[in-house]
Amino acid sequence: LRCRLYSASCCRPQQVTMLTCCASLSRNTTRYPVAESVLQDAVLQPYVHNCQITVHEGRHTYHYCIFFKWHCRLRANAMLDKFQGDVVV
Repeated sequence: LRCRLYSASCCRPQQVTMLTCCASLSRNTTRYPVAESVLQDAVLQPYVHNCQITVHEGRHTYHYCIFFKWHCRLRANAMLDKFQGDVVV
């Protein structure tokens, strides 16, 4: 799964590949993203939050899934105001 990483330890967003998993061995089962594969600070904050964002631009509608960690001791993210830690879109 290709996504964009806004890392707290970097000054520019990066294109990264997120691992995916499936619940069973069948090829027809739904796969889900493993955000822990690209987010840092797993020891400080092991929990990953997610939300879905819908952007309407003219006649076009875009849907995004955002993964992030939320903890007061995570590093401030210089690219995204009011976020601490890494954010994946």
